[in-house]
Amino acid sequence: MAARPVGKPGTTDLDGVRLIYVAAERAAGGVGAYSEVFAGMLRRRVADFHEVRHPRPGTDTVAELRARRREIIELIDTADGRPVVVHGEFSGGSVESFWPTAGLERHRRDVLVSATVHDPPGLVWWPGRVAFLEQRKLLNHAVHFPLRPLSRAVERRVAGSRTLFAMSDAGVRSLLRAYPDTTVRHAHMPVWSRGEVVSAPDRPKGVGLFGLVYRGKGFEHVERLRSLLPDDIVIRIAGRGTEALPAIDGVEILGGVDDADLPAYFSSIRALIVPYGARSPYGEAFPGSSVVTDAIAHLTPVVCTGHGALAELRAEGGVRVVDDDGRTEDETVGELAKAAADLVESRDRLSEMAEALKAMREVREPDEVVGGYLETWARSLCRA
Repeated sequence: MAARPVGKPGTTDLDGVRLIYVAAERAAGGVGAYSEVFAGMLRRRVADFHEVRHPRPGTDTVAELRARRREIIELIDTADGRPVVVHGEFSGGSVESFWPTAGLERHRRDVLVSATVHDPPGLVWWPGRVAFLEQRKLLNHAVHFPLRPLSRAVERRVAGSRTLFAMSDAGVRSLLRAYPDTTVRHAHMPVWSRGEVVSAPDRPKGVGLFGLVYRGKGFEHVERLRSLLPDDIVIRIAGRGTEALPAIDGVEILGGVDDADLPAYFSSIRALIVPYGARSPYGEAFPGSSVVTDAIAHLTPVVCTGHGALAELRAEGGVRVVDDDGRTEDETVGELAKAAADLVESRDRLSEMAEALKAMREVREPDEVVGGYLETWARSLCRA
């Protein structure tokens, strides 16, 4: 059965096709939050849409992985011979979508299986990280670190000739190198605004750090940033886990914020600093940044390192990239502080960057992004 071309929001874009979406639940972190909104867009565009949700990474037992696979196969088998698309969200350390969707092409040859890879080039990085190993972190690394070539071989076997999506050009290139038999497509991370914000030049004199606290996000540099920035520029920090950061004079720590509170948070800062660095000894990854996406959504200029996929944002007028190649970590933090301070003091530059962010937000508009997925699936089904 041929799929209909991508249409306008509210139409059935994959007429007669069953779409099975395998992804983390809303409370499972950044990928879960992304998948909740992505599912909402798909639900509006595809009539026969089914969600198979799983908890945060590292919580599934082998039995639970098998049960989820049986749930997916049942949805495939009850499609009455109609075309089926199974799409998963793959992220580092999460076997919860990876194994239940592995080998589905062999179950029924006309099933189209694809995935968005959130931490390319690895699909899952730790293919054995079930609940047993998650509860024994040293053992998890003892198993996976020396067996990295085996992990990549497993990922290549599962990927096969599927279609993979990455949220950065660097991510696309890394996937093509790692999985030469696959088809790889670039898909922007969708940008959705949660409300009106104050114009950047009219906001309080502050800069922000935002996001979930974990290795590589740069929260360890807050004290040095505070020492380098002028005293009249406040630092406002928000995100899950930030409430555990040490108190520092001139730094406001807000802790986790609800989606509804994001416009107010971004309206309280003139620029967002993104001091990302190396995240893992397992190798460089090229994820899209949900933190930068939130800044784009709320028209907040960004000052960031060139780490990973952030480097390609230098071509965008709403982002100032500070090169970290050839600099020490302290030197990079110093350049970030200088760039942020100069930006905060310039109304003209803030206005120019905010206008550029509007253009960035437009090409990342949710219906535009999901339309690319639907078009890719439709063309693949037509060829099949």
